[in-house]
Amino acid sequence: MKTRLHILFEKYFKKIASPEEELELFFLLQKKEEENAMETLLEKAYLDYEQKARFFDAEQTSRMMNRVKQETAMKANGGRSRVWQYAAAILLSLCAGFFVYYYTIEPVNNMVAKQKTVVKRDVAPGNEKATITLADGRTITVEEMANGLFNDQGNIFLKEQKGLLNYTANGAGAKDGAFHTMHVPKGGQYRLVLADGTKVWLNAASSLRYPTRFGNKIREVSITGEAYFEVAHDVNKPFFVKCEGQRIQVLGTRFNVRAYPDEQLVRTTLLEGSVALTKEGVNDHITRLQPGEEASLFVGGDIRVNRLSDVTFRIGWTKGYFTFNRADLGTVLGELSRWYNVEFKVKASTTKTYTGKINRKLTLSELMNGLALSGIPIQIEDKEHIIELPK
Repeated sequence: MKTRLHILFEKYFKKIASPEEELELFFLLQKKEEENAMETLLEKAYLDYEQKARFFDAEQTSRMMNRVKQETAMKANGGRSRVWQYAAAILLSLCAGFFVYYYTIEPVNNMVAKQKTVVKRDVAPGNEKATITLADGRTITVEEMANGLFNDQGNIFLKEQKGLLNYTANGAGAKDGAFHTMHVPKGGQYRLVLADGTKVWLNAASSLRYPTRFGNKIREVSITGEAYFEVAHDVNKPFFVKCEGQRIQVLGTRFNVRAYPDEQLVRTTLLEGSVALTKEGVNDHITRLQPGEEASLFVGGDIRVNRLSDVTFRIGWTKGYFTFNRADLGTVLGELSRWYNVEFKVKASTTKTYTGKINRKLTLSELMNGLALSGIPIQIEDKEHIIELPK
């Protein structure tokens, strides 16, 4: 049975609450015992919104951000700081595709006073760029290549469009044992179709080593960083992915692998099909995943399996969004660092966590305006491209 808070919140979120119902909602929100319930409702509202709504473009986002700031400042003067901080979070989710809520609440009037973003030179978002190391050791920059077919000593690949290479044209004429390596730098992303028809998305600061033509027995590639796979089904030729500390076997499925060298764990998230994981050097112990499950391999530890309520947020980056689920500030800034190719220096610690998604097409200053609304003032320094979050 839905609580009164739940009923009122749904009406408020759907914009059908009467003035009397809004007042009752705000009264309930001021009660300390309702904080946990409110966090749950905010998370549910985000998930509902994500599935149904369309996000605005960068210009609309910027305009509506300013509206939210003005609304928050006005309501803060009315003495309901806790209530209007929640309301600001809801408004922000509706206008910017950026949803945030906190475990530690900061008064809104203090928050508004600190909302000052100084931009000396903005930073553009990442885009489709990569390099390929060919079989003979030469490295070429993909974005400088024209669309069309390319021949690397009999190994054929097609640049179909910006951000996509296709190797399915390779046949018996391709050399056995020939490998290419795609490297996507910070501030980049790219897509590949391998020789067997498997589709691969590569995130920023990632690389994939792959054969230009698969042999008769197995298909195997190696990655660092993050990649999303849609593996072409072939029951007679299993597909393997090697990454930091583990090997993944799959016949045909959709899954995401995150294996950045600077992170403490490797995550394998299964969306469809089934996969079997083995730790490096421990082939006698197999961990199997079912759709909706995620395996985490801790450095020097064991593989742990968890079921996620929503696995699609792990591949939001393939759809053009940062997606977070109760992520701490370090996790958020790590994602932004790879995409915008900047380094972050945090001067003040925070216990805030973030749930939601952000359009990856925003410039850095547009995105930082959203973080500033959550109580984190930002200064972008032109000289070293360092973002500072001062006390």
